[in-house]
Amino acid sequence: MALIALLCLPVASHGAVLYDSWTSNSSPTGSYVVTVQHNEDTSTWDFVFTVDPWDAEGLGLFIDLGDFDLTDTPVLSGVSWEPYVTAGRVNIQKTDSSSNACGSGCNINGLNPPLADPDDEWEFVFRLGRRKYDGIQSFNFSVNDSALAGISDSDWGLIAVRGRHVCPSGSTHPDDEDDCDFNGDKAYATGAVVPDFDEVPVPATSFLLGLGLVLLARARRVR
Repeated sequence: MALIALLCLPVASHGAVLYDSWTSNSSPTGSYVVTVQHNEDTSTWDFVFTVDPWDAEGLGLFIDLGDFDLTDTPVLSGVSWEPYVTAGRVNIQKTDSSSNACGSGCNINGLNPPLADPDDEWEFVFRLGRRKYDGIQSFNFSVNDSALAGISDSDWGLIAVRGRHVCPSGSTHPDDEDDCDFNGDKAYATGAVVPDFDEVPVPATSFLLGLGLVLLARARRVR
């Protein structure tokens, strides 16, 4: 009974901003999926950039937060990528910048995304991976929330992606790598707030389950 009662307790859910519907300057465009989520435990904003299905690779990510200037020095943390390759990387290329460049051979020139007035700036420009094919489908990284003081889920607006190695329709990396060309892709999207992105976080579930089992064992000893 104790276990059942504990598992029925409400678990706090965490909202996220989801980007998965794109306007592109090419056809086909990559199946990019980007999520941004605030992590109160680590005081960070957590980013996940993936391509699902894996029909392109990411090279640059541009973030627009409207008329906002960063409030502290941005610090990257929790950087990882899948599949893991030694050549992978994530860098903060620019902040509070009106430039369309995301490093060597990386830009969104000609895309003309509708940047928010009045500052017409990208608050973050991230560089992902390399110009050559490096076999990375997903990037994970975080930025300290002190650099984004006052920002909430609803403030995440426009983002843009510079992709490359876009596959023809029906082909994917890495199985159909030979069928995928080296054309680049430029696309932008606006986010949708998903209030219950994590319905039942795994750590909380494990805690409740463990606590319930402890209480059950104690009840049996008492009997």
